Parts: sequence; structure tokens; C-alpha cells
Amino acid sequence: MLMLLPQSPSLPVLFLGVLLISGTLKLLTVVGGWLVWRTRWAARFRVYRRELSQGQLRSEALAAAGVVLTDAVLIGAFRSFTGPLYGPFSLSTALWSYAWMFVGFEVWFYVTHRLLHLPRFYRFHAQHHVAQVTEPLTALSFSVVERVVLMGGGLGMHFAAMHLFPGSQVGVLAYMLTNYVLNAFGHGNTEWLPKRFVTSWVGRVLFTPTFHALHHARYQGHYGLYTVVLDRWFGTAFPDYPQVHARARDGEGLTRMGERLAVPPPAPSVPAVPEARQAL
Repeated sequence: MLMLLPQSPSLPVLFLGVLLISGTLKLLTVVGGWLVWRTRWAARFRVYRRELSQGQLRSEALAAAGVVLTDAVLIGAFRSFTGPLYGPFSLSTALWSYAWMFVGFEVWFYVTHRLLHLPRFYRFHAQHHVAQVTEPLTALSFSVVERVVLMGGGLGMHFAAMHLFPGSQVGVLAYMLTNYVLNAFGHGNTEWLPKRFVTSWVGRVLFTPTFHALHHARYQGHYGLYTVVLDRWFGTAFPDYPQVHARARDGEGLTRMGERLAVPPPAPSVPAVPEARQAL
């Protein structure tokens, strides 16, 4: 969305251009997510088998309009300040920008998300939790204050990093597209990934729709953005996450918001028998 604009546009042109491009991409991901979410195939793998809250869609649609406008201002400002800092395109620079934004947003989101769940700050986060049961539009349901904190902080970290290393508009654009798609995917309340994913090495890093659905249902825990790493490190991961994921894949999603599943105890370790004793 940044590289598609002129090199030095006026502020009104910059804002309108970002608003058009960013808004269109958000609309496409949410509408695409909704079309998939409403299929019978998706309904089969619901994480929570409950109806949406009364008035949820209206509240989220109004919040989404504010998010689209807020993002246009933030991304436009980012584009305006970072323009002189971009170096010539290279694959390594694009990969660096993408990787740094992915990691930076992940850390920033985890920290601020936990802070926003503190009683004194929760009023700024409450809009996102209008949805106990999520759907793709929840991906854009934030208060303006929270969006400024989350998006502004993440972009600000990359702006600071660009004073040390050159950035790439391609890398930034690629990350923003990833952000929009995974955001709609993660709020779909539909588990598309197989059971073995959670216990695989990839699943020990990346999230699933079940992972974030549990956050909305239980409020405390699962604060990560698109990975599970920080939740695992800081003890905010739910122990029954693999069991809930398996239930969703079996077509037996949960029906009670506070429901917690029994976690099998770890298998006892059997001490090795010395070879000399085995011979006896």
C-alpha cells in the first residue's frame, strides 16, 4: 500500500491513497473471511458452538469504520516519515523488514495486550471483547485509542529500526498483508488446521483460530498476536488448548464459555535399567 503511492505525495493525497488501498485490503479480507465463515464446511469445525451476542455485528461495524480511518492516518504518517529512510530494493532488505515487523509487532502486541487487560486500562480494550464468540469482522473491532497504541506502536518500532538498518516498502507491504489475512483467519472461530499441528514444531510457534477463540471466551490468557511463543514462555497459555483444538476438529466445539477440559497427566518416566542388572 506504501509503494503504490507517489514518492512525495501531498498529505491529503497520501491520506486518501492509504485510506483507499488499506481500506480495500481490509474489506477484502473480512468479506472473504465472512463468505468462508458462513459455509457448512466452516460450521462443522466451530471452536465455540454459540450464537453471536445481540448487537455484536452492529457494534463491530461501527468500530471497524473508526479503525479504517485511524489506520489511514497512522500508515500515512509512517509513509511520510519513513520515505527518506528506504534503501534500494533487495531481497535481503525486504526479508529484514518483514521479519523485524513480524517480531516487533508480536512483542509489542503481547506486552500492550496484557496491559490493556489490567482494570485501569481495560476500558480501551473492551470494544474488542464485545465478541465472546468471534467472527471475521471482530478483526477490525477496536477502540480508536487501542488502535493507535497497537498499530502506532508497531509502526513506530519499525521506524526506529530503520535508523539503524535500511527498510523496504516491499517488506512492509508484505507484512501488512499478512497481518490483515491472519487477523481475519484468527477471529474466524473455525479450526481449519489438523490436530497434529498444535504439537508440531510449527504449532509450537504459530497460533491457530482455537488459540485466539479461547482468549475471547476466557479473557485472561493467550495474549499473543500470531504466535504462541510468549504465552508459553510467560505462563499465559491455557493447558487444555490442545484438547479444545482437537474437539473443534472433531466437530465437537465447546458450548459453554467458561468450560475447561481435563488435561491428561504427563506419562511417568521409566528409569533406564543398567545392562548389568538386565543380565541378572
